[in-house]
Amino acid sequence: MEKPIDLNDAQSVALALVKTPSITGSAGEVSYPETLLRVLAQIPYFRKNPELLLSIPIPGDMRQRANVFALAKGKGTRCVVLTGHYDVVDTSDYGVFEPFAFDPQALEEKMIAHFARKEHLTASEQLLLKDLQSGEFMPGRGLLDMKSGLAAGIVVLSRFLQNPDRTGNILFLAVPDEEGSSAGMKAASTQISEFALHHGIEIECVINLDAAVDSKDGEEGKAVFCGSVSKLLPFIVFVGRAAHAGAPFEGFNPSLAAAFFVRDMEGNSELLNSRSVVPGEEPPPPTVLYLREMRSRYDVTMPADVFCAMNVLSHEKSPEKAFAKITEAVERSLEGALSLFKERASAFSRLTQSKMMAPNYMPRVIDFALVQEKAERVAPGITQRLRENARRLHPEDRVLQTAYIVHEMLPYATLETPCAVVGFAPPFYALSSVDAEQHRDFLTLLKETVMRFNKEQNESIRLRPYFPGISDMSFIAPEIASNSLNFLRELSPVDQDDLVVYSKPKLDVPVINIGPWGREYHRPGERVHRKYAFSLLPELLFRVTTSVLSI
Repeated sequence: MEKPIDLNDAQSVALALVKTPSITGSAGEVSYPETLLRVLAQIPYFRKNPELLLSIPIPGDMRQRANVFALAKGKGTRCVVLTGHYDVVDTSDYGVFEPFAFDPQALEEKMIAHFARKEHLTASEQLLLKDLQSGEFMPGRGLLDMKSGLAAGIVVLSRFLQNPDRTGNILFLAVPDEEGSSAGMKAASTQISEFALHHGIEIECVINLDAAVDSKDGEEGKAVFCGSVSKLLPFIVFVGRAAHAGAPFEGFNPSLAAAFFVRDMEGNSELLNSRSVVPGEEPPPPTVLYLREMRSRYDVTMPADVFCAMNVLSHEKSPEKAFAKITEAVERSLEGALSLFKERASAFSRLTQSKMMAPNYMPRVIDFALVQEKAERVAPGITQRLRENARRLHPEDRVLQTAYIVHEMLPYATLETPCAVVGFAPPFYALSSVDAEQHRDFLTLLKETVMRFNKEQNESIRLRPYFPGISDMSFIAPEIASNSLNFLRELSPVDQDDLVVYSKPKLDVPVINIGPWGREYHRPGERVHRKYAFSLLPELLFRVTTSVLSI
């Protein structure tokens, strides 16, 4: 018989959730709902009401994954949703610690012993050792991101059900694939409404339980986030003029333009120059996620094209605005690269006392919609054929599908080069925020609850406007106009059929994030702050939830 878990102890629940691997895209992710159902079934209420504890398959999911629903019913129809993802990133980066990645207590012991005897520690290793030796942090894959959040939600659910005179309802929802393409929450955004209608409950707010990171004392991580940033993945294909490597000035190497762009864009917080909602609350700056030239083999010819895709987080509702700024940056990069190219051609001409003149190229930036239009004129149906080939070649990676389609389409578009083709690759996450006017009463209640909690606990938890990383909140309460969705589709080489999720009726309720904080998620040093995750967080969640339900 499985050992009972203390469902009033968030650490006990978190350790039980972590010990079963649920890596995104693995068999463990597919079977993980069984683990959650077993844990939740230890709550006596669900043994008496098994129909309120279930997993619901994700329609059309090729991996056959499922979302887990657990409904705790009380008096009335008001309901708060506590939700989070159960998948985690893989453990290949743990090295010698990988066998212990899902055993936090053993991992903590091994890491302390290893780094304590290591002679030269990096700054991050020094902080990791200090954190673990202090006893304030606990390591483990998925413990921070985000099974401690799920554990806090389960503790709140269990505590709520211990009151026979409870008011309202709590729906606990756990989804897969947040670390992938959010297939779980995309399905759940519709399933929640159907589930609520079936059970006669009215959703009043949704609390996401995802984790925040803080490299210092927790002042940034201890927060209630009233929204989530938008994520764009714009791509640029720099197209050159191929020439033999022995005569580089007879062509143009697109790697030079790509290098200019990466230099100017990487980590540049001023690139988009978007407005700040609250001073100091800026989204993380852009960074390159893909940079590769598209040849499949070596030869002594310069590459014809270089593909670049960048992660852009924004507080803007409109992707059109961000795209215009990126296009301007691409134009500047092309101009700078072509200018340097001419300078170096002239310098080489003087060195060799030749009369060689570099071609007078003009920078051109073209959006993908025009490239597609030109290619379809020459070869009708080419887009669909290339999409099918791309899915076959890269079934798990729609960004590589994007790169392949543009690369293969270029010869048919007959563009004047050098140039750059710009567009969007998936995934796209819409901005999400609590409307200050529409949900004024909710925000007032939230602020008062947090203020009382801070006073009682001598804490400094604050309300922040946006969760700084992408989250499933984007699919519950998205802020995106239909014309912006069409704009994304037109500039996307792959068929972004999942954008339809943003066209469906959305839950017209406030969506916030209250989760644990720690350091280095997605890295071997992933660790959660014990006191906050296992003591303060469950109490804060319970107070916010019951305050909303008691109105």
